[in-house]
This record gives sequence, C-alpha cells and structure tokens, in this order.
Amino acid sequence: MSTKVKNILFTCAGGGSPIFFARSMQKTYNLFLADAGDQNAAPHLGFPFQKIPFGNSPTFPGEIEALIKKWNIDCVVPGTNRELLAFIELSKKTPELLMVMPSADFIYLCVNKKQLMNELAGANISFLPPYKTKEKVVYPAIAKPVSGEGSRQFHIVKTPEQLEGYLKLYDTQFDDILVQPYIEGAEYTISVIVNNRNKMVGVVPKRVIEKRGITRAAVSEHNELIEKLCTDIVAKYNPRGPFNVQLKLLEGKGYIFEINPRLSTTSVLSNKAFGNEVELYIKYYNADEINNPPELKSGVYLYRYDDNVFVS
Repeated sequence: MSTKVKNILFTCAGGGSPIFFARSMQKTYNLFLADAGDQNAAPHLGFPFQKIPFGNSPTFPGEIEALIKKWNIDCVVPGTNRELLAFIELSKKTPELLMVMPSADFIYLCVNKKQLMNELAGANISFLPPYKTKEKVVYPAIAKPVSGEGSRQFHIVKTPEQLEGYLKLYDTQFDDILVQPYIEGAEYTISVIVNNRNKMVGVVPKRVIEKRGITRAAVSEHNELIEKLCTDIVAKYNPRGPFNVQLKLLEGKGYIFEINPRLSTTSVLSNKAFGNEVELYIKYYNADEINNPPELKSGVYLYRYDDNVFVS
C-alpha cells in the first residue's frame, strides 16, 4: 500500500453495517460517521458524527467536501448508490482521497439497471433482459425502478392488471421502469473485492436464507459458477473497485438481477468468512499483484438482529 490511511469516513452510518465496521476497526483507524438522519444510533456511539443531506440533494457535494476537509479524511466508504455520482466528481478534484468504490464508467453502467441488464445479456454473462413492451411480458415478472437500490418500489406482478396497477401506484410509464422475468432459483448476494488496478482479491458468495428489505440471514458458500461470472464481469468491465452482485441460480445458470457499485450490507458476513472489505481495499491499493489473499470460509452464517441504544 502506497498511501497511508488514518481517517475513514462511513456514510449512511445509521445502518448496522457501518456501525459494525466502525466498532471493529477503531483500534487501527480513526472512524467518522455521517448520515442523512440523526434519529438513529450513529450520533450516540462515541464516534464523530455529522448529519448530511441525502446523496441526490444538490447541497450534498459541497457539504460532503467540506466535511472531508474538516475531518482530514483519507478514505471514504459510500453507503448508498445515490451518493456515488457526487463522489465521482469529488474524486476528480481530490485524486489522493481513497474511495472504496469502483470506477466512474462501471458506476454509470450499474446505476441504470435497464442498461445494465441489456449489456449483460448482450455479453452472454447473464440473461434477464428487460421486456420491451407490455404486450411481451410473461408473468410472473419483476417490476422495479430503472435506478435506485434495495427493495424500494420492487414488486412481483402476476397479471397484466397488476402491472397496470404498479404503473398507476407510482405514477410512471412502462418505458421508465424495468420489467423482466421472475426467476425462482436460489438467491445469492456476492461481494466482489477488486483493487483500483482491477486485480481480483476475492469473490464471496453468500446464499440468502431470509430477506426483508435487506438480507436478514445468509451463509457463505463456495460456488464455481458464481466465481466465474464475477471474474468475467471484472475482466470485461474493468471496475477497478469493489462491488456487490445479486443473482439467482437455476438449473446451472446464473441470472444477475442487480449490481450495486459499492459495498453491500452483507459485507459484515464477508468480514467473518473472508476478510474486512475496507481493509482489504486499503491493503491492496495500487498493488499489481495480490499476494497472500484470504481464503473463503464456507458455512459461516449471518443472522441479523436489532440492538438498542438509549439516550437521556
């Protein structure tokens, strides 16, 4: 590692994953937290905290840049896709600042899900191309926004009437959403750990056991098909940074339905089954060879629960 990192900023720090990493890394680094809300645990855990605008707010770029300067931040870990475009612009102004995210081209590809699905199908990597017209939809199907993340406005529609209801509910048009085939297979969320020189550090497949908005239970598993799919993505699209793949496996084929160009909330499971994704990015930053990477441990289970913080 050619860059000395001391101060690390986590955004979207009201969630469990940034808090987990802040607590686990505080003996080695100075950790700073920021979130668009302050009615959560993050301001009350003993770490420096700042409330910031949402990532898609016009005031976000200026405020986050000022905060980075105020705290003398060396490394930023974005927590949501909405922030990534602002961080792309900031990285152009401050190239010495480490950002734990992929390249601008890869981010632009992934944040438009319709574009991404067409691209993956055209490259013979995955096969969930969007339906081009309402008349061609085969039910059941998945309907969701072209941009966004998580389960926001995600629905399984089983009839043409339900699809029409979806369009009315969200006051949108068919051409402005993503509608694609529904796949029944086993669901996986995968951490793909890549350094800034596009060298693969590791692939961490996690089979989803329970999902409610976010993954509530999962287990790490070796899977050669998933590893090959992720290796193909890295070779073709040159992400030069970590990302998260969500897919389903059915009858020996992988069907990618989302790629988030940032760390996943299930990076906490990667931490136990493979290694700390933030520390691995820092360790292998600028490395042309990945020497002695960790080995994946299969059979490590994640079960999420809610904790309580009381303030008086």
